[in-house]
Amino acid sequence: MLSRKLKENGASVKRLRARWALLGLCAAVAGVGVGFAVSGAQVPWSPWSSWSPWSSGGRALPPARARVYESVDACLLTGSHGLADPATAQVWAGMEEASQATSARVSYLAVTGRATEANAEPFAGTLLVRGCKVIVASGTAERAAALAEAARFSSVRFVVTGPAAGSAPNVTALVFAPAGLSAGVASAVEAGLHAAGG
Repeated sequence: MLSRKLKENGASVKRLRARWALLGLCAAVAGVGVGFAVSGAQVPWSPWSSWSPWSSGGRALPPARARVYESVDACLLTGSHGLADPATAQVWAGMEEASQATSARVSYLAVTGRATEANAEPFAGTLLVRGCKVIVASGTAERAAALAEAARFSSVRFVVTGPAAGSAPNVTALVFAPAGLSAGVASAVEAGLHAAGG
């Protein structure tokens, strides 16, 4: 019985030695690969080499599908109906067109609660805090809030739908029939984004 245990222990010691030998061999091969990688030698079998099946005139990878945006934002301030309002939907379409042309990010924020300038001003302030370089206002209360903020924030471009007599120089007022509103917004937002560096 004792001799049997010694034989089993001897076999496990041999297996253990074989495993250590295999581990040492792997470490040596990896070390050679690291040595070649540090020296700059091209080793196609090394996991650290820059060789790939596509690097030597093989099949090219497709372009990335994710859209890359500039770090400039154009933001829409809407009434409580958001993009469901037909006039606001035209404004949003123009903003998306401007985004395609300039790679600027576009977003919108709907004012909740009563449709008054006092209620819309904190929402306009939120867009300013977000860092929007162009703020588009669609709706009567939203337009009034944007015009009030435009006088205080001269570095931000404001685009409003409807007349804005006596407004600050950083305000673009758009008075269009609904069919031409989208193109007018796109043009005004693009100009505002280019003025903001986007």
